[in-house]
Amino acid sequence: MMRLRNQIGLIVLLCLMLGLTACGDSNTKNSSKQTNGAANAQENAAEKDGKDAEGSAAPLNTDPLGAYDPPVEITAVRSMASTMKFENGDSIGSNGWTKLYEKELGIKLKYLWVTDNSQYEQKLNVMMASGQLPDILSVPAVQMKQMYDAGLLEDISGALDTYGSERTKELLNKDGGVALDSATFKGQLVGLPMNPGSVDSAPLLWVRADWLKKLNLEEPKTIDDVYVVAEAFVKNDPDGNGKNDTYGLGVAKEFYGAFAGLDGFFNGFHTYPGIWVEDASGELVYGSVQPQMKTALTKLQEMYKKGVIDQEFGVKNGDQLIQDVNAGKMGIFYGGHYMPLLFQEGKNNNADMDLRPIQLPSADGEIAKPQTTFSVPEYYVVRKGAEHPEAVVKLMNAFYEPWSRDKYPVAEISQNGDVEKWQYALVKGSNPTQNLDNYNKIKSALDKNDESVLDQTTGQPYIYGEIKKLQSGDNSGWGYGMVFGPGGSQSLLNAYNDSKGFQPTAFISGPTEAMTKKQATLSKMELETFTKIVMGSAPVDSFDEFVASWKKLGGDEITNEVAKWKASK
Repeated sequence: MMRLRNQIGLIVLLCLMLGLTACGDSNTKNSSKQTNGAANAQENAAEKDGKDAEGSAAPLNTDPLGAYDPPVEITAVRSMASTMKFENGDSIGSNGWTKLYEKELGIKLKYLWVTDNSQYEQKLNVMMASGQLPDILSVPAVQMKQMYDAGLLEDISGALDTYGSERTKELLNKDGGVALDSATFKGQLVGLPMNPGSVDSAPLLWVRADWLKKLNLEEPKTIDDVYVVAEAFVKNDPDGNGKNDTYGLGVAKEFYGAFAGLDGFFNGFHTYPGIWVEDASGELVYGSVQPQMKTALTKLQEMYKKGVIDQEFGVKNGDQLIQDVNAGKMGIFYGGHYMPLLFQEGKNNNADMDLRPIQLPSADGEIAKPQTTFSVPEYYVVRKGAEHPEAVVKLMNAFYEPWSRDKYPVAEISQNGDVEKWQYALVKGSNPTQNLDNYNKIKSALDKNDESVLDQTTGQPYIYGEIKKLQSGDNSGWGYGMVFGPGGSQSLLNAYNDSKGFQPTAFISGPTEAMTKKQATLSKMELETFTKIVMGSAPVDSFDEFVASWKKLGGDEITNEVAKWKASK
């Protein structure tokens, strides 16, 4: 979706600032499934120890970071961004991480091939067809399922249970086991998920509180309140310049998305576009075709007709709307947690700008739940029959381990200027609640006025300093202050998280076969139909025609595949 999502690698930037395990990931629960596999792992260990007595294999060290002695060779393939940088003679095959693997784990990593990101899946498909797989590789969800169905993957549930470090298991379980469950089929864990987490994908409503105060308006609590506020921002000169030059509810032409998308508006009607949810019978249904969507579209059409929605939304993308906010022309819109980082320029230009996040207003008395996406991009899998399937777990342990900075300097295994050395690691991970954890740590430091509670190896001290700047009257710290400070977006997401107030997608897998072939066409039809309805060029009843067409052109087929996926779990 919108260029903004790539441009605002601000989420990624935040990850990089906040720690080494920046934007990799993993999540795991299902301890019962792991326990079921523990016996297998112990049996494998005994079997391999027996082989070693004959001199054919290295004995297993059950210490999570225990080294193989003698060292073992582990083969792998991987993709590598064409922009990846190296220095001091490093290469993808010889760097701080490969040296750490050999010294600490007794693992000699051998890449069979390395290719550009754009060529990876094609080369992988050729390798899969040949049956000549490496010991470890990363794959998206679709290929993981295909490989599992073909009997090509090792069950690593026992390996995780036996060899996983406490830190690895903690972080793999932090999302309640959702990501790990997505890699589990009939009780077999066949991949370690790379899981950046879903909390930060939740939409919030952002409002210019200074405009509310000037117009003597209350913070919107209901969808009708959103209507009233947006109308006032259009008609009542909130910027006080005597001109009719301000907009109502900001909406980007992409319709959905992290900035000025309408996901949060629909959530106020308890409907969830673009994700799958359970209906009353327990079946999984696609949110965009549910009856509540028609009710929400009716309201949007009314708001647009009355001029309460930016009349140019059909041609404005996110980048243009960022300019509108920074220019002081727009004061209410739905968006992600990092919005203030886009609008520091607006705060610099106008110190009175007081843009604040609020919980999603509801169309009725029922609390609105922000929807969240499933965001695991890839899984680390092990080929069936690999001699050391536990090696993938040990490699993830190594990524999470807080190595001595004297022994392994940040500049060697994390980041040195713009050289991202954490990317060299074969198996990466991250904390799916990283921003929430950092918010709580920074909050504790602010409450105690004690910076010593912060993790000095991450970006926490920097953000703490920015918030202290803001509190002392220096607006240069406003962006980070409104994300991580008191009353900021992370404080709201933290409250939603504590109350289990999110609506996560119930389909936690990669695209099905029919999705791959037909989803793009269906999504285009959805965007075009809904945009026409909102702008009044199509009647609201055309929603019913859209639903019928959606089902006929692939929606029913996709729904059946989703049902089969659910049954397989």
